[in-house]
Amino acid sequence: MVKTFTLIIFLASIFLFSQNHRFMYSYKYLPDSTKIDSILTEETILEIFKDHSEFVSNSTVKYDSAMISAAKNNKGPETVTLTKGNFKNNVYKSRNLQYSIEFVGIQPYKVVQKPIVNWKLTNETKTIQKYICQKATLEFGGRIWEAWFTQEIPFQDGPYIFSNLPGLIIEMNDSKKHYSFILTENFKTDNTESYISDKQFFKSYEVSADQFNKKWKEFYKNPIGAMEQFMNMNPGVFSGQRFDLNGKEIDYSQSKREEKINAQKQLVQNNNPINLNLYKVD
Repeated sequence: MVKTFTLIIFLASIFLFSQNHRFMYSYKYLPDSTKIDSILTEETILEIFKDHSEFVSNSTVKYDSAMISAAKNNKGPETVTLTKGNFKNNVYKSRNLQYSIEFVGIQPYKVVQKPIVNWKLTNETKTIQKYICQKATLEFGGRIWEAWFTQEIPFQDGPYIFSNLPGLIIEMNDSKKHYSFILTENFKTDNTESYISDKQFFKSYEVSADQFNKKWKEFYKNPIGAMEQFMNMNPGVFSGQRFDLNGKEIDYSQSKREEKINAQKQLVQNNNPINLNLYKVD
């Protein structure tokens, strides 16, 4: 009987140790700095694994899961009614490597970033969602940030790229209130699968912040449409004639011009990235 009880305790401890911690954050952001009423809200996930953490869009996680399920059941992607989230800058954080996924058009890059260590702690405290929190400030990505962290949750982590405070970040926002995160839920999960991986035809390349900014400047000066960029990324995938849904041959030159105009519009409408330094053009 004692041996059985001991075995149960042992197995339970293995299960608990193998579980990850999941923290849900409400993420609000202003994609267009010229329209203060264009604030969007999205649910995001900070998943803390055994040896690293990841920060991703919850909507995209659900969408990807639905797409995988549809494929396993021999169903087409059109059967999936969910949509991807707007937050695409997935973040991977570990002791030896830290990067965010950044995009030049549709081309993803793993932008390696140095761990944040230049926090300034203050003596100011307040209670947020029953947690006693302490204030810290930070200059990062061309913005001034205010973070509220608690030592009651023993993880030196937080939303997006932010980490290395003496506890978990509960709430965070930049000084202009263009970006904010606030913890809404936290629980354990037995998920062991990473959320961050390359998609077919969309291989990401590891670059430094300076290398990414150089590529961004080149794209900003001469943006191209998604189809043209996709074909440049995957030479040989498409060849010969192409037709629309009505069977009419697509005028590729006209299509390129229209997509270029759309790419230019997207640059205008999304002029306020969370990390201004990565996307500076001057």
